[in-house]
Amino acid sequence: MYDYLIIGNGIAGLSATEEIRKKDSDATILIVSEEKSSTYWRTRLSHLISQEFNKDDLFVKKQPWYDERKIDERLECCIKKIDTEKNVAILCDEEEIEYGKVLLATGARPFVPPIKNIDSKGVFAIRTIDDLMNFKDYVNGKDKVVVIGGGILGLEAAHAALLLGKDVTVIESFDYLLSRQLDQDLSEKLEKTLNDMGIKTYTGKFTEEILAEDGIVKGIKLADGTEIPADAIMVQAGIRSNVDVAKESGLDVERGVIVDDSLKTKYDNVYAAGDCAQIGDFTIGLWTSSMEMGKIAGNNMVGDSQVYEKPKPFSLLTIGDTKIFSAGLSSAEGIEELKVERDGNIYKLFKLDDTFVGGILWGDIKYQNDVKDIVFNGKDLEETKLGELFK
Repeated sequence: MYDYLIIGNGIAGLSATEEIRKKDSDATILIVSEEKSSTYWRTRLSHLISQEFNKDDLFVKKQPWYDERKIDERLECCIKKIDTEKNVAILCDEEEIEYGKVLLATGARPFVPPIKNIDSKGVFAIRTIDDLMNFKDYVNGKDKVVVIGGGILGLEAAHAALLLGKDVTVIESFDYLLSRQLDQDLSEKLEKTLNDMGIKTYTGKFTEEILAEDGIVKGIKLADGTEIPADAIMVQAGIRSNVDVAKESGLDVERGVIVDDSLKTKYDNVYAAGDCAQIGDFTIGLWTSSMEMGKIAGNNMVGDSQVYEKPKPFSLLTIGDTKIFSAGLSSAEGIEELKVERDGNIYKLFKLDDTFVGGILWGDIKYQNDVKDIVFNGKDLEETKLGELFK
């Protein structure tokens, strides 16, 4: 019998475990995960495409952290479902683990679009260390890499593949890159920057088919008939919550596991946090949000009363020497743009009905906290250092 059972060892599961141990020094805690490794920095995987690295450097907490805190781990362990009446987790081999309280932190998996021949050898969706290593091994000695998806992760992966010496092409179905983070003006500037680096881009294009020979990737075919040769393909088209355990357990599930703002399911001793959790009508899928959810779930599991507030959307992208920060909205009907250019840097703020709703910094990102204060907290522009630029 474990007082606390944590299913999943992503950052949400680890953060919950850490908070539980801070508040309850005597409780028994078990983390169960299908992963082969303890919790690692998933956010670094794209960058590591082009780098040699020691796997131990990826761990968020290294031994003896777990042993010192008497936190048990069972890795490469599959849980089929939880029995909410008996308070037991049933493993895939039918072993049962009794718990007092349980957290579902089962994370998410890459979304792989239903493209013809998508299961061909040479198609990768990088979400785990194994995915990363398999990709690096496969492209060793090969030349052409196509990335499907022009979001932040897709562009980071594309840049890393370029640094690896590959010929890189990015395919984005939206009309311009980073459509959620940038306005069209700066997106086109980013696209030119990528092109100048050597990354080819196709925007507003859909991938219709993976071209394969004997089951091995040879290229892609776009919906307009364009064919692009490729030795390997990376799919960076978003994620989907892992909800199979929750469904098998009779929990309420839509896109994610339904929880209230305390991260509790319909059962008082069953919680969910991170990429698998759905609050209201949204799932999030951000590392920082998962960390915060885990902390709140952990605290609430030991008897505190904390609520999770929907995060304010902001993003940071670094591609070579180009740094971009964005927060809030930059494109919507009726938005007014304020823009300052100085020494190659661009500062933009966006207003809707006299209220600042978004901001983008290109190059000089030291004002990012000012932008967040203005956009998210309603602070007057004139009261910030950024305000001096807009005088």
